Amino acid sequence: MAASLIPALVPDDEPVDLLVLAFAVHDALPGRATAAYLSHVCPGTPMSFALCDQGPAAAFTGLRIALAQPAGRRSLVLAVEQSVLPYDTGVAVPERHRAVALLLGGGPAGARVTAVRQYPDVGPDDAPGLAAAELRGLGAGRPDVAVVLGAGLAGVATGGSPVTVVPSGQPMTGVWWALLDRLDDGPGRVGTVVAADYHPDLRYLCLVGTSTDGPQ
Repeated sequence: MAASLIPALVPDDEPVDLLVLAFAVHDALPGRATAAYLSHVCPGTPMSFALCDQGPAAAFTGLRIALAQPAGRRSLVLAVEQSVLPYDTGVAVPERHRAVALLLGGGPAGARVTAVRQYPDVGPDDAPGLAAAELRGLGAGRPDVAVVLGAGLAGVATGGSPVTVVPSGQPMTGVWWALLDRLDDGPGRVGTVVAADYHPDLRYLCLVGTSTDGPQ
């Protein structure tokens, strides 16, 4: 899945410097270093690594690391999940195979990541209040700011913002799929989209802010 996204985003003459692969459940081919393989098929043969064992927070961590790269460097963050595995994972698998790619840096004007915030060890009783406060800090509450919420934050108050609540069937990619969909709503789209996700078992609360006012 990830390999098929690379040619669509990374032309041969516009290589990337960093590739981050984020996933929640280990692949069925433990002998293959998937991130290294993706570097091999990606223009620029970028430095690459994988993030796991953080649940849905892995994609936010990957994005935060990518944004910390020096100015002018390009990064590709890939979040993937698969619905069929030949072993018992101990948790519910996603409803379908899905991958989302985020290309950062050095591109033309488009969506820009304005903030990535991560809070570990947040209890279920504290998550809604902290999420609501952080979303307000990122602009939620205005009608020109869209909000995307993971299933674990479905009841969080967002004021006057239009809200998309993502079903629980795609725990790794659902929030990112909905966020990119809102950014691509067309001429009448909002200028800012903020998203939040929470995993009650791992106790990670993560948020991201995006804007269409400039390059990223």
